[in-house]
Amino acid sequence: MEDNTHGRRIKKTERLKSTRRYINDLMLESLRNYPQASPYFELETDALMQLKDELKAQNPNVTVTSLYVRIMASVLEAYPLLNSAVIDGKQVTYESCNVGVGVGLESGIMTVVIKEAQSKNIFEISDELKQKTALIKKGELPMEDMLGSTFTISSIGVQGIRYSTVILNPPETGMLALGVTEKRPVVLEDDTIGIRRVTGFGLTHNHALIDGYHIGVIINLMRERLKNPRDYMGL
Repeated sequence: MEDNTHGRRIKKTERLKSTRRYINDLMLESLRNYPQASPYFELETDALMQLKDELKAQNPNVTVTSLYVRIMASVLEAYPLLNSAVIDGKQVTYESCNVGVGVGLESGIMTVVIKEAQSKNIFEISDELKQKTALIKKGELPMEDMLGSTFTISSIGVQGIRYSTVILNPPETGMLALGVTEKRPVVLEDDTIGIRRVTGFGLTHNHALIDGYHIGVIINLMRERLKNPRDYMGL
């Protein structure tokens, strides 16, 4: 088949599948209605990776992603502005810290939601995330467990990507892209050079509520927690 206007040969034409249509409509709504900005930054994550190995020895379901769910639930609780939304011209601040986690499927990225994550410890979160991820991959996760997030995490680092601009999941105010973690030479406090693990992040936010000042506060909250992650695991 040939495109008569531009001479491009077409292999086939088919209707978008329902999942892709849903993603298309959601992303159009997000970009149309939410003024978005996406700063990139890097933070040292050596302590987090060490903690992951320690906790995984106690519970094999512990992953880097589940650690970030717990870390970000703590950030949302400490800084409620990030745990808010603009709905019908009003600012809604949530008490629940419901952290969504993007799961990549052949049909498209779907979201698993860990509800009330601020009240769950790292082992509870890890078990729940493992169970729900397995169900969503089989197409058996109830819709209720895919809706209701107040903040979303997208793990782009598994694809070897350092930074990425992610699009908000309406009506959320923030979405964190977890980039690849790499070993880097770092200047230590005693001015010597050491090798540390560093992770790239992207934090897309609704500029109607959050600007550069707030992003600085949020990044500092993350930096504090990543230096001493055990203190924020709910244990």
